[in-house]
Amino acid sequence: MRLADLRAGRDPMTSPTSLSIALVAPYDLSVAGGVNNQIRAHASALRGLGHAVRICGPASGALADGEVALGRTINVTFGGTESGLGVDPRAFVAVRRMLRERFDIVHVHEPFTPLVPWIVLLGARAPLVGTFHVHREDGHRLYAATSWALQPLARRLRARIAVSDAARRTVEPHFPGRYDIVPNGIDVGRFQTARPRPVRMAADRRWVLYVGRLEPRKGVDVLIYAMSRVQKRVPEAALLIVGDGSERQRLERLASATGISATFAGALPDDDVIACLQAADIVCSPAIGGESFGIVLLEAMAAGKPIVASRIAGYAELIGDADCARLVPPGEDGSLATELLALITNEALRLRLGACGANDVRQYDLDAIARRLVDIYRRVLAK
Repeated sequence: MRLADLRAGRDPMTSPTSLSIALVAPYDLSVAGGVNNQIRAHASALRGLGHAVRICGPASGALADGEVALGRTINVTFGGTESGLGVDPRAFVAVRRMLRERFDIVHVHEPFTPLVPWIVLLGARAPLVGTFHVHREDGHRLYAATSWALQPLARRLRARIAVSDAARRTVEPHFPGRYDIVPNGIDVGRFQTARPRPVRMAADRRWVLYVGRLEPRKGVDVLIYAMSRVQKRVPEAALLIVGDGSERQRLERLASATGISATFAGALPDDDVIACLQAADIVCSPAIGGESFGIVLLEAMAAGKPIVASRIAGYAELIGDADCARLVPPGEDGSLATELLALITNEALRLRLGACGANDVRQYDLDAIARRLVDIYRRVLAK
């Protein structure tokens, strides 16, 4: 229990007192990415509830006002995704300086990622909370190799959060204990505010939209092969690919070789991505694995769009019983083409699935997610 609450006779589980919270990122804060986006979204929602939030993490470049760099980064590839890890020895000094600020809670995302999260876990005096995002179908090799050494750090966590049951199943075998499931969230209203139709998305076409990194595990090549089948049946069907990554040039060559109508838009500002979602007829996420959640599925649901996606653990658990998507075996372009055709040629079905998603997505609004986090923080402080 916090000393200020004890003196005032308040119960921190119910007290309206504002909390001071540090959110620690494991990856390069200068680079956009799913975990960093969620950290910043959580910070905004928590501030909206009246709490003070500081975002900290390794960074290779300039950060926004109020964000603290904890050393420089180097790029490494895990599970097919390139990430900037904070392994700069100067991080020890930066973390020590950051922790001089009196926080009620220090919330570390991917707490077992080297090196900055480790330093924070060792040095923080405030209660520690950890969130685990990663899912690996074949198990997490780093956890398997280092769990014996990381157990002392794991014991410092007062609460453990997983963004999905798939993420929990990845970490729990190596670090047993209680895990709260708190999913990722989005600002639902932002995706439902109408925006002008993007010029690149002509209204006389039927648009299949992909949003995400261009990496092998994302399965965009499977989508390109599927679209070659689709466009033979429905010539007005077109593919828009939003995002960038190591696979872009190869995928552009593949699209050209298959002769499909495809536009590679690159990385776009958030507002432009929302406009593309609203103008799309179908949102497709063909990842072949390594997805613990699938934030783009939430964004498609909020925009009222039907989804065709791979039946992988992170996606299937998110969709659940919501009749807003068609799921297909990962890596099968024929099955993917079949479901895309079924939706492209049936407007009524598209509208029904989109409406179901728009209704189900409300539980993932950031305000609700932030309140669940605060409940966990107060539970930790009550101990």
